[in-house]
Amino acid sequence: MQITPGLVITLRHYSLLNIFKGVVLETQENTVIVKLPKEALKAAFSKGDPLVVAYKAENAVEIIGGRLTDYDLKNEQIAFFADLPDEGVNLRSYERYPVSLYADFKPVEGGKKCFALVKDISEHGILIYSRESFFKGQRLNIDIFLSRDIITLTAEIARKTEHPDCIEYGLKIRHNGPAVFNQIKNYVKKAQEEQILKFIIE
Repeated sequence: MQITPGLVITLRHYSLLNIFKGVVLETQENTVIVKLPKEALKAAFSKGDPLVVAYKAENAVEIIGGRLTDYDLKNEQIAFFADLPDEGVNLRSYERYPVSLYADFKPVEGGKKCFALVKDISEHGILIYSRESFFKGQRLNIDIFLSRDIITLTAEIARKTEHPDCIEYGLKIRHNGPAVFNQIKNYVKKAQEEQILKFIIE
């Protein structure tokens, strides 16, 4: 990780429509403490939230995922744990891209609608966090809320990992045609372009 104190980074959080910039105050191994701008203080931060982080490394902009570990809005600071570049790669069949998105889902066979946060996504799978417990192999109908659109899909639970504050699910998308593929590809491309452009236009 090449994030160092004094570095300007951009962040995306699912509760805010716009990307925001922050200044790195401190780093401790893979934990990063960031000074927030005023516009980010209205975010609905919770510990464990997924974040998308972009920073300049040499002549390129790197985009990584992270999870919020702490926040102090009075002092305009957050702390997050930055994902390692190869974290989870042995568990995944396809390359996934970090996102911070809200989703609703419920079992295909029926039941109540549940809340989830989407941490990463590919054309074939997604990683979500939820407090609800389901079993491996169960199929879910999911609505993923983008900035101005919704991705609706069906996915099967391929992996389940329980954490103290939530349950992590690795889901395999079950496609009925090319529409969802294209929607995911277009969203990822646009989201990454927006995060990179934030460095150029401001």
